[in-house]
Amino acid sequence: MDNAKPSVYANMDNAKPSVYAGSSLQQFAAQDALAAIERLPSFTLIEQSGERGLGGSSANILLNGMEIRVKSGSVSEYLKQLPVDQIVALEVYLSHHPFPSLKQYNQVVNIIRDEKTNAYNWQLGSAINASASTGIIAMAGFVLPKGQWTHSGHIQVQDEPYKSTSQGQLFAPDNTLEEKSEETFKEQSERITLSLTSHKTIQDGALTLNVQAVKDNLQSQYEWLYRTPTSSSNVESAFSQERDKTDTSEMSIDRQWQGQRWSTQLTGYYSKQKNELHMLDGLSAQLSIPSFTQYKRTDERVIRLMVNDAVSEYGLEASINRVNANTLLPEEQLHSTIKELSFEPFAAFTWSLSPKWRLYSKLAAEQATLSTNSSKSEDIQHLIAKPLVRLNYDATKHIQLTTTLKHEVEQLDFSLFLPELNAGFGRLQFGNLEIKPMQYTELALQIDIEEGERWHFNVKPFYQWQKDVHEYQQDNRGESIVANAGDAALWGLDGAVNLDLSSWINNCQLNLDYSYRDASYRDALTGKRTINGTVPHWASVQLRQRFNRFSWSAEISSGDSYREYYPDEQFIESGSLQLTIQAQLQVSQRVKLNLEASPLTSRYEYRRLYYNASRTGSVSAMETIRERVPPEFALTLSGSW
Repeated sequence: MDNAKPSVYANMDNAKPSVYAGSSLQQFAAQDALAAIERLPSFTLIEQSGERGLGGSSANILLNGMEIRVKSGSVSEYLKQLPVDQIVALEVYLSHHPFPSLKQYNQVVNIIRDEKTNAYNWQLGSAINASASTGIIAMAGFVLPKGQWTHSGHIQVQDEPYKSTSQGQLFAPDNTLEEKSEETFKEQSERITLSLTSHKTIQDGALTLNVQAVKDNLQSQYEWLYRTPTSSSNVESAFSQERDKTDTSEMSIDRQWQGQRWSTQLTGYYSKQKNELHMLDGLSAQLSIPSFTQYKRTDERVIRLMVNDAVSEYGLEASINRVNANTLLPEEQLHSTIKELSFEPFAAFTWSLSPKWRLYSKLAAEQATLSTNSSKSEDIQHLIAKPLVRLNYDATKHIQLTTTLKHEVEQLDFSLFLPELNAGFGRLQFGNLEIKPMQYTELALQIDIEEGERWHFNVKPFYQWQKDVHEYQQDNRGESIVANAGDAALWGLDGAVNLDLSSWINNCQLNLDYSYRDASYRDALTGKRTINGTVPHWASVQLRQRFNRFSWSAEISSGDSYREYYPDEQFIESGSLQLTIQAQLQVSQRVKLNLEASPLTSRYEYRRLYYNASRTGSVSAMETIRERVPPEFALTLSGSW
């Protein structure tokens, strides 16, 4: 690791990571940093993308000891642009770590990248699916050290098509077939990303500047044909088109001071976003008219100050967020202004109770005021304490247990205050100006067991007490909104097993992942049920093998299956098994060829139960839709020097 600049933080609590470098890093047969991290035994990548505040740019990943500060995309997207050839090592902390800004995470990976030599990387790929749609991806990146500064950046262009076809049937309450339908869905997603980062190592700390701009253009289109079962010539058509353009720019500054005992971090962040959404409906593309138009501007300003030593940390974060939206409906025009002012002081402490026991506790107080332009609603204010207690126990060299008790507040999504239209299912949802954030208290136990390099096992059961859950309801006008709907309980389990099969199959690894969720919520209409969007079971199996210049992997995962409950409808989605096959060839010392086929088997079934007036009444009709997604074959060339 001689070519990597040291982290600004000393290892204050003597946390010792597992280090993957050289051949141990090559065993993952990864093309980029994201793939390598996803294959780390016993490690789970956690992202907080989409949230306001600096927590929204946070993940349990560091790059040379510094946070990766991106919000217009995601940390996963950023890691996908970092070639594994530029990584000197991965430092994996599975129980505790020395990085104060990420103490809310139990597990952390610090990516050590070579920042003392010039490095360039590129990627060029193309994808084609069974419907003959072709997509492209092109990317170029660089790392340029200049004295105390290290400048890095990348530019990426993506053009990704998507197409699916569906067959539907509509049944009467007596199970009589009333209508057949055919749906063709097409989507074209274009994205241009430009990112620049400058990092300076100073005698008393470090300075990091980051700028990123993203331009998104999404176009989607639905075409429907409806037939009556008694007459094949009686055909009706419908058409819907959506154009969604988003321009996002963001910048951040991160200054750290390191003293002999105390360290200080000051972070500032600013972003602005402009969005235009146009939706057209009609009998055909030529006969369509505007059905929903929305112009939206969003800006965010955040500042955070944190001071810490080896056993304590203190800080304050403040943010201002503002959204202006104009929504044009066929018969009315709505103007929405939303402003949120938030403060969050916090303090945290770490105690080494014994060589095997370690206790971490944090108390934050979130004070937020959210106001709208409506004369009918008052400002939404809350002051909520968010305690976190985590107890680590190193039972043996190979067994670690972590117990966590915390109280969290889910941020209010600003879209809940604005009208929305789902073109695919014809649902118009109005905004709710009186909604409160959902809160939950969670108790979790994580068990990590490893036996050298042969196998790793981790399991995490947890239980949540939820308050003010968000569910679909009807307002006084009879319109569908998302509203607070009382309390709920959620319990679940996440588990993973990583096996080294090299004793039986040369350089072969097997990964098994599983998650379970169940929930209890008392619906005012129909009584006890699960909460919206709960996926009861999800599992995946991945087998990969590495040779000298060639590697391959195959993964089978279960499709998502869940239910959603609307005031007058129940929606059920069932997904089939997903098969993905990937191969990588080292063409030369600096060039790699990656081949991927996914998903080779992808089908979905949707069932919609329509009720008379509400779900308390009888079923008035049932619709079954079967969707097929054609497989996609991607070829990507990448290189670095």
